[in-house]
Formats: sequence, structure tokens, C-alpha cells
Amino acid sequence: MTVPPEVREHGEQARTSARTNGLVPALTLLVRALSPKVPPRGPRGHAVLPKELLEEFAAEEAATREAARPEAPGSAGATGVDDSGPLPGLAVLRPVPGRTAEAAPPAWGWALAWLRLGMSERLRDACLAHLAARQSEGTSLLMQQMVKGTLADVLLEHLEIEGVLDDLASGRTGPLGPLRPADDERHLAGLQEQITRVDRALLRLLGAHGFTAEGPGAAAHASELLADAYGVAGPGTAREGA
Repeated sequence: MTVPPEVREHGEQARTSARTNGLVPALTLLVRALSPKVPPRGPRGHAVLPKELLEEFAAEEAATREAARPEAPGSAGATGVDDSGPLPGLAVLRPVPGRTAEAAPPAWGWALAWLRLGMSERLRDACLAHLAARQSEGTSLLMQQMVKGTLADVLLEHLEIEGVLDDLASGRTGPLGPLRPADDERHLAGLQEQITRVDRALLRLLGAHGFTAEGPGAAAHASELLADAYGVAGPGTAREGA
């Protein structure tokens, strides 16, 4: 497939926002641009949203939930909201019983891949800053061979992911020709898995710091949750069938 130019534009803006400002501002930007009137739901009916956007969707969600199963006004169940999101500022909308989930906008998954790439680059920046400030035997941890090798691999992975997204947006194809429509979901799933693998490699470099309250582990987990909520199950990598 070829991603529409406007989706590419919004995806790239979300990537920049994610790297600079974090996941919540970037996701807010993307939802407002691509799905301003209804929550973008994944194939299993879940939506991961910034909490500040919930009010914009609350009336429609509450009316639908109450029609399907009356509940106490104002309860969390009335809108299917899980406020214990994976990151401060995020909430999860659960599926509405008895209602077929409205699909996310076309090419939403590809725009989300741009956003997740920006989050992964933000994690790489945090990793570089953290390791540069730490020393072992008088030498920066960045100078250790294993660390340098992992960071080089991460950079190559990021460049490869960017290249795949650029090719899809521009209509360029590889030596085997354009993707078949049936391959779109498989390639997107592989791309998301590649981003997740890169994030986990970076978190391993950060050690315990990646999972402290001040560390970036929560944001990486939320990014992975986005891929799961809006993705489809299936093996593959971005390289397969390219």
C-alpha cells in the first residue's frame, strides 16, 4: 500500500512531538488530526487515549454504554474507561458490550508506527544521556565495546524503520515490487515488533534505571501497549518479504 500524504505528514509530526515532548502530547496530536470525533479503536475494541481527550468522547461513549447495559451515572463503567492507564495522562477505553467496534481510521497503524519510532528515538536519547553521565573505572560507559555495539545496532534499526515508512509514504518499492494488500497487516505487525525489540534492547542498557519511577520504562511499556491495542497477532519482521 501507499500511505496517503496527509497521514505521512501527521505521522511525522507525531514522531517529532514524541521525541521532543513525549507520548501523551504526540498521541493527542495524532488523535486530533486523524480521529477527532470518535475514539480510534483497535480490532479488539480497545482505545488508548490521552485523558484530556476523554471529555470530547465521553458523551457519545456514555450514551452507547447505557443503551447496552444501564449503569450508575458517572461510573467508570458507564464509559468503559480504565483510568489506571500505563502512563500518567493516558487512559484505556474498553470494548462496549453488544457493539461492534468502530475501526480506527485508514492507515492509523502506519501513523502510529511513526509515533512509536519517535518514542524509540526519545528512549535512545535518554539512554545516551544516562550512560554518558556514568563511569566505570574512570571511563564513560558509552566507551564500553558492548554498549557502543548495541547503540550502533539501534541506530541502524531506527534508520531501517524510517526507510520502510518513507518507502510506504512515497510509493517506492523494493526489488520484489510493491506490497500486496494482503501483506499490509503482516508488514505493519513486523514493523511494530521491530520497534519493540529496539526499545527492549535500550532498556537493557539502562539496567534498573529504565524501570524506576524516574526512568523511561513506563513510557516504553505504554508505547508497546499501543502497538498491541491497535495491532494484529502474527509473526514477522520489517525485513520479511521486503
